[in-house]
Amino acid sequence: MSVEGTVSEHPPVAASERVSWALFDFANSPFATLMITVFYGKFFQEHIVPAHLRHRAHTLWAITVSSAMALVALSSPVVGAIADRSGRKRPLLWGYVAVCAIATVVTGLVPLGSTAGMILAMSAMVVANAAFEGGYVFYNAYLPELADKNEAGKLSGSAWALGYVGGLSVLGLVLVFSLMPESDGAHRVTAVVSDRWRWIPALVAIWYVLFSLPLLLHVRERAPRHGAPPDGWIRGGFRGVRETVRALRGYPDLVKFLVAYLVFTDALETVLVFTATFSSEVLHFTNDDNAKLFLVLNVCAIPGALVFGRLVDRWGGVKSVATTLVIWLMVVAGSVLVQTKAQFLAVGVLAALGVGGTQAASRAVVSKFVPQSESARVFGFMTLAGRASAVFGPLVYGLVADATGSIRAAVGTVSLFFIAGLLLLARVNAPRALARVEEVERAQREA
Repeated sequence: MSVEGTVSEHPPVAASERVSWALFDFANSPFATLMITVFYGKFFQEHIVPAHLRHRAHTLWAITVSSAMALVALSSPVVGAIADRSGRKRPLLWGYVAVCAIATVVTGLVPLGSTAGMILAMSAMVVANAAFEGGYVFYNAYLPELADKNEAGKLSGSAWALGYVGGLSVLGLVLVFSLMPESDGAHRVTAVVSDRWRWIPALVAIWYVLFSLPLLLHVRERAPRHGAPPDGWIRGGFRGVRETVRALRGYPDLVKFLVAYLVFTDALETVLVFTATFSSEVLHFTNDDNAKLFLVLNVCAIPGALVFGRLVDRWGGVKSVATTLVIWLMVVAGSVLVQTKAQFLAVGVLAALGVGGTQAASRAVVSKFVPQSESARVFGFMTLAGRASAVFGPLVYGLVADATGSIRAAVGTVSLFFIAGLLLLARVNAPRALARVEEVERAQREA
């Protein structure tokens, strides 16, 4: 049975379209879980990086992540402007999904312990991660079309929760089929296990493509379509960025939120990228320990995304995000102080509640603070804010860890970004932002 709803003056939105949209989070979350957080980063540092460069492994992985984020930051506003101008988010999202899937498979084909293999792995990972993150520009831009401003938080939170189910499912499959490699004290992997680990990137890529299909095939485009600009799509895209920058001056509270988002996402991305490294090097988690840890964390993140998604609609988005940042400060303090695996698990559960809430609430806030007609380009700037910050966070973490030899010291620096994010959020006037969007959309209807 289909439940119908309406969003502004667009055609009715079927419940099946909302489910199809949310399934994209289910599709792509295994990439973040396995390729960024649990498996590939640690495997790259221990087995792909050659022995003579292993003392710089943290920095090399940080460079890989930061390079991808820089690429996303530079391209997202332009492709967002192109998506708004063309009214065709779907073909662009198709391309990003395909590129991410192909590059992810390549990361599983590299030789271990050689300079050539390391360079190939870094290059493929930059492309895969950039395509993965860049796809969010088009995916997020569907949100204002599929849910009105009183339901955006609920839909965003439900999608993030479904994403954690996706990450949990693929991580479970990896454990069930014993694909996660174990290493000996010399950081070597047996030939048999070496062959097994290569299936993990392929599994992530197949899952991504398969469960992206409902969005790519079923969710309708509702934005108006325009022909190619006289100066072509690329130049037109850059011109659209300039126009967006000028237009953002009329949304001062949206700009303030995006600046705050840039700062606290820096810390969030750093935590996600280096969690497995911290648990392994400080608390001596094995690969199996890390996999089990993230199984638990994905389960705990589901209620966090659901609860904070609904709080956005009932309590207010800015307050909801600020609450999650307080949780993150507690997590950082706990991580610096923990001495046992059990203590770290308790801290991890708290972090899981926070990560789902921060991401779901932030996406919902931006969807409420922007007119539907400008959603893709503004979400492009949101991606720019998040990924520009991620260029520096992981890099600083890696440099501090390598320079001091202390992972705990590197973790401690993350708290500064969360504190700065809270101070910046305090300057955002949410009622004024919502009133401004209503004023603009009313003028567009009357025009």
